[in-house]
Amino acid sequence: MTQIYAHRGASRALKENTLEAFKHAETLGAGWVELDVWLSKDSILTVHHDLIVETGDNIIESGYSSFPGDVPTLQDVVASTDNVGINVEVKTRNNLMVDVPTRRLIDELARLLEDVGESREFLVSSFNFPCLTYFRDKSPGTPVGFLVWELDDDWESLIAKVAESDFQAMHPANGIVSRDFVAACKKRNLDVNVWTVNDEDRMEELLGFGVDGIITDVPDVALDVVKGRGR
Repeated sequence: MTQIYAHRGASRALKENTLEAFKHAETLGAGWVELDVWLSKDSILTVHHDLIVETGDNIIESGYSSFPGDVPTLQDVVASTDNVGINVEVKTRNNLMVDVPTRRLIDELARLLEDVGESREFLVSSFNFPCLTYFRDKSPGTPVGFLVWELDDDWESLIAKVAESDFQAMHPANGIVSRDFVAACKKRNLDVNVWTVNDEDRMEELLGFGVDGIITDVPDVALDVVKGRGR
């Protein structure tokens, strides 16, 4: 069955990347929530899309206690939800390298996943390929997905690279996904989880392509579409 990932929680209904949005997504029946993680200066895995929070603080350069009260930690999300899977998007300032803050983030994330163990499903994704390679070494049992927002003409070579790096999924932007792209990923045993899909007709089309996951701001809508197709 195609999995529904609530993008930053049920973010159309509630403020994104908040505990309320994640809990509501689980209540709606989403199998997964997707969220963004940075590491604060005092080594707290902080759930927020942008590097700068509403108070103007830079997450990497500031302590967690200075952030707004509705900015949760990853530990908070794990504790406040029950069985929903968690897709952690690792945020980095430079998607072409593993700098010191990124290495610290990955090390801390790997420790958390080890502590949580098999009681919860996790999937780690990023636009930063070297970062995912570093994470793969640190947490070899955790599925990894490579985020892509554009493709060049040689996209089959990218799919091969992802598969040969022992990643488990491609996370392509909605606009670049075709039937041929999904089929090529399947030949390499890669899951395809598409972001961010909010249009019902497009959801139907992607289900027809055989995608494994739909990442959406409206998980209730996506769940209805999936149930309607019996997938």
